[in-house]
Amino acid sequence: MALQAVKIGDRQTSYNQGEEPNIRPEEDSWGNALKNIAVDIGYGFVKLLIGQQSVRFPSVVGMGRELNYLSPLSKYNQPLDNLQTKIDGRNYFVGNLAVRQSDLASRSLEQNRVIDPNAKILLLTAIGLLTQWEDQQFNLVTGLPTSYYANYSQAWARELTGQYSVGVQQNGQPRQKKITLKEVQIIPQPFGTLYDQMLNTIGDIINQELGEMLVGIVDVGFKTTDFAAAHNLEFIAHLSSSTTTGIANVHRLMANYLQNNFKLEKEDYELDEIVEKAVTRVAGESQDLTSIRNTFFEQTAHKIINELSTRWDYRQFDIILLTGGGGKGLSQYIIPHFPNMVLVDDAQYANVRGFQKLANNLFASR
Repeated sequence: MALQAVKIGDRQTSYNQGEEPNIRPEEDSWGNALKNIAVDIGYGFVKLLIGQQSVRFPSVVGMGRELNYLSPLSKYNQPLDNLQTKIDGRNYFVGNLAVRQSDLASRSLEQNRVIDPNAKILLLTAIGLLTQWEDQQFNLVTGLPTSYYANYSQAWARELTGQYSVGVQQNGQPRQKKITLKEVQIIPQPFGTLYDQMLNTIGDIINQELGEMLVGIVDVGFKTTDFAAAHNLEFIAHLSSSTTTGIANVHRLMANYLQNNFKLEKEDYELDEIVEKAVTRVAGESQDLTSIRNTFFEQTAHKIINELSTRWDYRQFDIILLTGGGGKGLSQYIIPHFPNMVLVDDAQYANVRGFQKLANNLFASR
């Protein structure tokens, strides 16, 4: 699936060159259709909801090129495995395709996403996956890490708001579409989990009691762990912060282990699957890494425990929500230290679910 950007004024976006729905004549009324969407741009993965399905792709961007051959029998023949973007005349591979095919790939995201081209490429690729109609408007909710929110949220929202011309390629033929980001709401990233616990899918409050509590949220991501506090749904800034501890610490430890024990050199983004599955192959033989992976999980968890303990007296909170993809992996080591902490369900997607529920609440009549 390829996405190509076309400028309108000084703005750009991407278009989806993969499968799209067959639009029947009676569906022409969906022109200018308005849709509320959510995208969670993490340092490790981009998460979004396509219908009721939670999906992700690695936050990796690399220079693209024409692929001479893609086997029809390849296991990498799904749209999410073949994301390509063309922006300002430059071709990019995104996600798994960048990991497989780019000579130079990067997953770095700047604190200020306005000046980070990777952030725009990743976001517009995700929105391209959600585009269905000839002329479509979106209201978007997304987030920023806690410590970056105050400085960069307004500028990021202004940068994203606007109209984009989008061409969709089907069977080798481009079709032009228009996408408008009508309203963009940026929130502190961990608040997505809070809204996920409080709201139903259409954005109505179903857990008023939680909204009245003093709630702590510990969001363990790839590059950061965010600590956020909310009282009566108010963001408590002096109790909220970010650290640079996350699953990237596990990646660094694993990279050193593979180098020292097997003489394997692995890029950071190549370690995603190795850490997740706790296995690698060396000279055709599978190497079980479960024990060493869990040791690295435990070491990283203890660092987060120490960071949390220096910032919070956990007893002041009614409840602490542990969330994020890293939260699930490290939960068995972190939760025993905090009696009022709970791991939220399907923690990796809790923020983007909350973003979506909030979008449905905020933009219900818009």
